[in-house]
Amino acid sequence: MKKLCDFLGMTSLFAGLDQSVYHEYCYSTNMKTFWKGEVIVNEGDPCTGIGIIVDGQVARQKYSASGEFSTLDLLGPGDIFGTTLIFSTRKKYPFTLEAVSHCKIVKMTRDVLLSMISKNPQLLLNYMQQLSDRSTEQDKRIDLLSQKTLRLKIGHYLLQLLEEQLEDHDMSLEQALRYPTTYAVELPVSKEVVSRLLAMPRPSFSRELISMEKDGLIRVNGRVIWLLDIRGLASDIIVDAEEELPVG
Repeated sequence: MKKLCDFLGMTSLFAGLDQSVYHEYCYSTNMKTFWKGEVIVNEGDPCTGIGIIVDGQVARQKYSASGEFSTLDLLGPGDIFGTTLIFSTRKKYPFTLEAVSHCKIVKMTRDVLLSMISKNPQLLLNYMQQLSDRSTEQDKRIDLLSQKTLRLKIGHYLLQLLEEQLEDHDMSLEQALRYPTTYAVELPVSKEVVSRLLAMPRPSFSRELISMEKDGLIRVNGRVIWLLDIRGLASDIIVDAEEELPVG
């Protein structure tokens, strides 16, 4: 399972650690495969450890009594679930985890994780960073859903995707807004899943995309969205953005 060890070394949880810390785990664990639509964890299931997504995408879903559901967020390769629960007083999942695509996951029990932490305190720091990052992501999610109109929600989401893309090139969204040009972002999943992620009906999502195209803000090509006017998308989202940006 050398490939698994190499993969773990690239995740934020195990970054900077010698492979000897998790070498034994890699060679004694089994990777589990889930198919698209398969439930990985049911709401109410006990959390006995963490799950690490090696490949594919997973949706965090919240179901109602009638069977309807909303998508809370999406997880991909390198993302970890269960981190906020295994040391909680109530170790039960408050949501359902469902495979959005064919995916591979490995699980690590609480005892195994604690054993690794005892061998290398850096892992504890990485774990605390995971919790902090998770809190930040939750704040971003709340900010997204608090937008008052469909257009603001979609614009906010597209700018979040752009910001993540820019960070990979050591550039900020603020810099992009100061020197605007055309950017392209790719939706990580289907429009159906994105609409659920934005808590809006699929037809409403499609109609608003068409409306935003007509207004010259974006151009849609399948899952690729061309951002033609990022300042227009950012208006009313970034506080005082128009006042801070240079004219022309």
